[in-house]
Amino acid sequence: MEPKAELYIPQVFRNFQGFQVKDIKEWRETEHMELVLEATPDKEHFCSICGCNQLGMDGRYWLKSNHLRIMGWTVTVCFWREKRYCPNCDKVRSEAIDFICDTTPHITEELAWWITRLTEITSVLAVSVLESIDKKTCYRVDKYILRRLLQDYSIPKITSISVDEVYARGPKQLKEGEDRDDLFLTVIVDSKTHKVIWVSTSRKQKALDEFFILIGKEACSQIKVVATDQHASYAASVEMYAPQAVIVWDRFHLTQKFNEALNEDRKEELKNIDPEGQMGDLMNGKYRYLFLKKQNQRTEDDILHINEVCKLNEKMSKMEIIKEYFHKMFDSRDVGDARVMLAECYEWAWDAKAHNIWHWINSIRNEQRFWNYFEYRVTTGVSEGLNRAIKGLKWQAYGYKDMDYFKLKILQKCGYLNSKSRHITV
Repeated sequence: MEPKAELYIPQVFRNFQGFQVKDIKEWRETEHMELVLEATPDKEHFCSICGCNQLGMDGRYWLKSNHLRIMGWTVTVCFWREKRYCPNCDKVRSEAIDFICDTTPHITEELAWWITRLTEITSVLAVSVLESIDKKTCYRVDKYILRRLLQDYSIPKITSISVDEVYARGPKQLKEGEDRDDLFLTVIVDSKTHKVIWVSTSRKQKALDEFFILIGKEACSQIKVVATDQHASYAASVEMYAPQAVIVWDRFHLTQKFNEALNEDRKEELKNIDPEGQMGDLMNGKYRYLFLKKQNQRTEDDILHINEVCKLNEKMSKMEIIKEYFHKMFDSRDVGDARVMLAECYEWAWDAKAHNIWHWINSIRNEQRFWNYFEYRVTTGVSEGLNRAIKGLKWQAYGYKDMDYFKLKILQKCGYLNSKSRHITV
């Protein structure tokens, strides 16, 4: 009589520590299979809470956990999980199972890591649909894996950083004791690699302090340049923890402030003319962005519109010249040329009676942090680009209520907290 053939177990199904595959059930119509496991004779039992050796069995229950797909088929792992007495906890506890996820017993550890890998390229909602797993479960698993990655995360060596804030949540989400600054996240970017290296809550000084304390004194001493906006809290933090670093006011934010002053002068001029007349129609609010555009970014229709306004209004014509000259200043060869060009803008604004522009230029023309740009030529432009990606991430998820999870997702999508990074070890 021939011996009974043994069940062939593929190697991919032999990675369940403390268990072995007893049977494989298949449903071809639904493309699903179940792996029925049984405990190995030498299996040890440890408490799932404290990890202590457990004593005699007090009961057991049948558990099913979703596993990685095999050749497109969904896979479920089924086994008895025992409940045993833990002398350390002095309670009956479920035994620890190494291959299931700590945050939910209904997903294996391998599937949990795969879920986070998928969320690097798509949304949690899309992953939940793809893997036929509840969205909230996917969210909990993704956060759990990202937190594990964060434990081994190390910030790379940096010499130049860009600091900017991103709007994270609405006023309705303010908690007791918080103010508007707490609605933002501070994003720190490596200016050389263009990667997010850290994210802190709020845009207060403590947010940047947290980063400097995290990297330590030695790493702080290696930072040479910090590009940021005119936010006083960030500057105070840099001066405290990295006093040797040069603070550079960002070109993007300076241009933004200049445009605000330019728009205020446009509105004041609009009040001085007949709002119902031809000029009123050409200068009203719906055209405000047209006046702020650079000449080389305007369409042919835009150019015709601006030329008509400049022909009819001398002040608007002078403000157009000041605007173009101000933007050209940032392409100056050196600080000396830039000083001359800003001085001319300052004088022209006074002659044109563009008081808002004049006052704003007067507020920055003696600030060394403004002139540092023309020596170091660094901006937060990278941060602004990443901010668009972060906003896209927020829109994709329909907003985040969990700010800790949001920060982890930013580090995953825009930084090093992902499978492609060399700065983390799993």
